[in-house]
Amino acid sequence: MRVIQPADIAGTHRDRMVADGKAHAMCCLAEEDGCGFSFSTLMIDGDSTGYPLHYRNHIEANMILEGSGEAKPLGPGAFYCVGPNDRYRLELAGPWKVVSFFNPAIDEGAPHGPDGFPESGDLPAGWEPGGRTMFVRQPGDIEEKMLSTGFSSVRRPLLSADGTGLSLSDLLTTPGEKIDLWYRNHCEANYLVEGSAEVWDKATDERHALTPGDMFVIGPRDKHRVSNTNGVRFLSIFNPPIKGDERYDDKGGYPPTGDVPEAWQA
Repeated sequence: MRVIQPADIAGTHRDRMVADGKAHAMCCLAEEDGCGFSFSTLMIDGDSTGYPLHYRNHIEANMILEGSGEAKPLGPGAFYCVGPNDRYRLELAGPWKVVSFFNPAIDEGAPHGPDGFPESGDLPAGWEPGGRTMFVRQPGDIEEKMLSTGFSSVRRPLLSADGTGLSLSDLLTTPGEKIDLWYRNHCEANYLVEGSAEVWDKATDERHALTPGDMFVIGPRDKHRVSNTNGVRFLSIFNPPIKGDERYDDKGGYPPTGDVPEAWQA
């Protein structure tokens, strides 16, 4: 298990200004972390009149937490995904906060240029030139479901059928709940958006208090318990991706849906 907090990133090479100094990016996960994807938060204090973007070598998926903008009309809870076939410009009304994750993972020090980031691995099948293109999902497009636990609701804007090699779950948990989990077949990164929580690493007996902006990453070796006192919202990314109809087994995990990244295998 790894726990990453903003204080661990602040002032390091993973904390930098991008987009000609207009945006503050913090890279929580990079290529070297071995999850098979990278994860960053991006914050813009004011409006942006538009920055041309083209990710020639990557798929980028984005979940908007704050602010509004237009690629198509975007607001909090909207999700959009782009790839090598998409040249686009965002018109933003700040303040703006978005979480972005890339497949393949980028190196945290990679320069961002007119064609995005330098090549860092193979694209998922289907996103090559002439293949899949940008899609946008608004909150109303994403079905809300109750998990089999009975105390958490989830929206899943990204699933295995979307072909990005990742899935994203937007999870809301009622106050005072706890759950024992063991993802034997997946690597999962969890970013806390709202509320406060604790994750207990059963292997080391360490207990980590989590506040908004914190992340923890687990894999097949990590039996753990997540608890909260005031209700939480997590964004959870799975590699390999899930289909969306899985149910927890008696050990607190999902059945296999693909290959676990090598660095996180049991």
